[in-house]
Parts: sequence; C-alpha cells; structure tokens
Amino acid sequence: MLDDMKKLALVALLLTGAVAHAQHTTPYVFADDIAKALRAQPDQNQPAAWQYAAIGRYQAALEAWEKSYRVVRTPLARADSLAFAAYRPAEARAYILARARQERIIIINEAHHVPRHRAFTASLLPALAAQGYRYLVVEGLDAADSLLTQRGYPLQTSGYYLSEPCYGNLLRTAVKVGMQVRPYDYGYPEDDSANRLRNRELGQVRNIRRILAADPQAKILIHCGFGHLSERPTPEGDKWMAAYLKEQTGIDPFTIDQTQLTEAATLATSNRYYRPQLGSQPAVLLNAQRQPFAADPQWMSADASLYHPPARLVQGRPDWLITAERQPVAVASKIKVPYPCQVLAYVASEPAGAVPADVIELADKADATALVLAPGRYRVVVRSRSGQEQVVEVQR
Repeated sequence: MLDDMKKLALVALLLTGAVAHAQHTTPYVFADDIAKALRAQPDQNQPAAWQYAAIGRYQAALEAWEKSYRVVRTPLARADSLAFAAYRPAEARAYILARARQERIIIINEAHHVPRHRAFTASLLPALAAQGYRYLVVEGLDAADSLLTQRGYPLQTSGYYLSEPCYGNLLRTAVKVGMQVRPYDYGYPEDDSANRLRNRELGQVRNIRRILAADPQAKILIHCGFGHLSERPTPEGDKWMAAYLKEQTGIDPFTIDQTQLTEAATLATSNRYYRPQLGSQPAVLLNAQRQPFAADPQWMSADASLYHPPARLVQGRPDWLITAERQPVAVASKIKVPYPCQVLAYVASEPAGAVPADVIELADKADATALVLAPGRYRVVVRSRSGQEQVVEVQR
C-alpha cells in the first residue's frame, strides 16, 4: 500500500504543477460522463477524482482516486502498534489555535480530491485572524488574479482547483475575516524536467519570502497540497517547500498534515494508522508529554497528523460539510428540467463567472440530495445534460 500511495502522491505533486494554470470551459462534468471517461482512460483517475469532488460526489472522488491502484492496508508491527496506543485524541481546532499563538507560519495541507480538508482550514480562519494572521497563501490560485482579496470571491478563471465549491468558500471566508489571499505556486521554469521538483519548491519559497520582505512581522497560514509541507528530505534526498522555507527564513513552520489520517474509499485502503474509533470529531493525537503524532514521517514529515472521522450522509451530503452556519437546503421539489441535472448555487451578488457556493447533481426525481448553504440570497441555476436551464431564487 505505502509504495503505491507514495508514488501516487508524487505523481499528484508533479501533475498539479502542470495543470495549475489550466482553464476548463465546463468544470462541472456529469457523473456518468466522468465514469465513462475513466473507463476509457483508467490512468486519468486523478482528474476524475477532482471532477467528482467539484460536483459534490465525495465518495466517488475517494473511489476514483484509488481506481488504478491495488491498495492493501498493511498491519502495524507490534512495536509500532504499542507506541501508537499511547496517543489519545484531542480536539483539533482547540489544539491548533492554542499552538498558533506562538507561531509565525502555519502550513496545513490537503489532498486535492478531498474538499473536507478545505472546509477544515476554513473553520480555523476566524480565530486565526483574531490572533493576527493576515495572510492566507494558497496553492492553485493563479497569480494573474491580483484582485481576489478586493473582489471577495474567486472566479472560474482564478485557478484550476478553485472551481470546487469548498475551495471557493475557503477564500470567501478568508476575505470576510480580513485576511489577504495570495498565491504561492508560480514563477518557476516548467521546461526543466530534470530539476522540475526542486525548481517548483524553491519558486514557492521565493514567493512566500516576498510577503515576509514586504511585511516582516507577517503571520501566515499556507494551505498547500500533499507533501509541500514536508520538513525533512525524502529517502531519495528530495526536499519540499517547507524544508526550503525553514532553511531560507530561519522560521520553523508548524506543519499539519490532513492527508494521512483521513478516510479513504474503504477502511481497507486507508492509512495503516487510521482508526474510526479515534472519535467522531477532527482530532490530533497526543502522547503523555502532549507531543502530537505524525504518520509516516519519511514521506509526509509534518509536526502533527490531523485525524478526520468517517463521514456520515445527511440529506445526501457528508456531515463535515454541515456546520452551525452552513445548513442543508432542499431544492428537488423546485426542479422542472429533465434529469439528471446539475444544481449550482451562486451567491446572488456575485456574477455568473464566480465559483458557486455549492454544486450538486440530482440523478432522478427521487434524489433528495440537498445543497448546503450559509445564510444569504442565492441564484440557483439548474442545468440538464442537454443544456436546458432553470433559474431559481433561494433565500437561506
């Protein structure tokens, strides 16, 4: 399992650099069309997973990510199992926010096909802003969109991953709480294949250092993909952004990995340390000395691994999407176009080119899957596969 997942993560890191500035004219693809394309080209599991995530198909995204890989959960050695048993879960947000008071730079990562990682980062932003964190620095944002903070929301042209609604809401939340949103993954040579990884990581650090040069007291939250947060070289000697950042600035970032202790398509394909009995809330695992657990440090060397519990469905949506602010809104009774149809909820004050606040696909008349929305007015566009369109105004 581990060798396959390491290779997959490395391929993801290299591929995402190539697509970061790509634009999709139709970023929301019908589920049947994604599945058909994946059957024709099984090696396109990563783009398929991203496409499923963008239309709210969480489980399908997890399954697509693993489709081309024979993944088997390997048991822990007895010594590792005994050592792991000494850790106890602690509520993640409380631990991270307490630790953040003494930090200058926090780096938290995501798996690009798992929107819950973006939703968790968004949940930290109000409290981090209150602690003086003024910059959210993200992967996937196109450097050409210099007006996002001023505008307050991302456009479809703002970056590759930003079409996924949780990513759009992450950026909206940052602006709402007074943070500046900045890109960091740009400006490196992409034609030097022999040094591509090193060039990309050093380019990322150069862009982060520009923020520190302009604002020497800046407190920064960096939301990155996969292994860019790794603080130690891999067994092959490769270094990632966090390692170079520490070397060049002298600032030791607090690094939080969300990709290892998060659910996979099945328990049998999850990380060998993943245990549903660790609790029903996001957690960090602490030993008796209050030191956090970090899984698989050779390949994802972070200060702490963040545990995400298995998702439950509520009105067809994963429960992690639903918060005190964001609640389910049923729309099936309003649908007049043929099924299957996609339902895109746009903030009413934002233009058609903005990233929707939520996207779902309804398979048929019996499908009661709900939108999940924050309070406000929305322009809900319902679109059939043949292009028939209906617009509904929704107040939440």
